Amino acid sequence: MNTRPRLIDYIFLGLAVLCFLFTLIYGCIKLPSLPDMLPSHFNFAGAIDGWSGKAGAVSAPMVFGFLMLVILGPIQFFPQVWNNTQGVPAYKLPRVIRATRTMMSLMLFSSEAFMAYTLLCAVHLSPLHPAATPIYFVLIGVPIVVVLFETFRK
Repeated sequence: MNTRPRLIDYIFLGLAVLCFLFTLIYGCIKLPSLPDMLPSHFNFAGAIDGWSGKAGAVSAPMVFGFLMLVILGPIQFFPQVWNNTQGVPAYKLPRVIRATRTMMSLMLFSSEAFMAYTLLCAVHLSPLHPAATPIYFVLIGVPIVVVLFETFRK
C-alpha cells in the first residue's frame, strides 16, 4: 500500500514555507516605517472594512501563518491521526490518504499565500483584488470536494 507523500505534497509544503518566510521577513522589515493605522480586515469583495494599529495588522498574518504551518505542516505526514480514514475500506485507503495529504498541503500553501498577499495589501494601504478571496475559497474548497469524492465513490 503506497501512501508515501508525493512530490506535489513537498512542493506545496515548500511553497508554503517560502510564503510564510516572506510574510515574516517583509512584515518585520516594513513595521518601523508604517503608519500607525493599517487595514486589518477585508470583506469578500476585497474592500477594506477594518483598521487597527500597525503591530496588530502586521502580526496577524504572521501568527495565523505560523499556526497553519505548525498544525497542517506536520500532521499531513501522520495519516493515523486523521479522522477521515476510519471505516474506509482497505482498497480505497491509499487513494483517500493521498488525496487528503494533497488537500492539506494545498490548503496550507493557499493560506500562506493569502496571508502574504493580505500583508502586502495592508502595508500598501490598498484593497485586495476582487478575485482574491473567491480564488482563495476555491483553492480551499475544491480539494475538500475531491477528498469527499475519493472517500465515498465506489
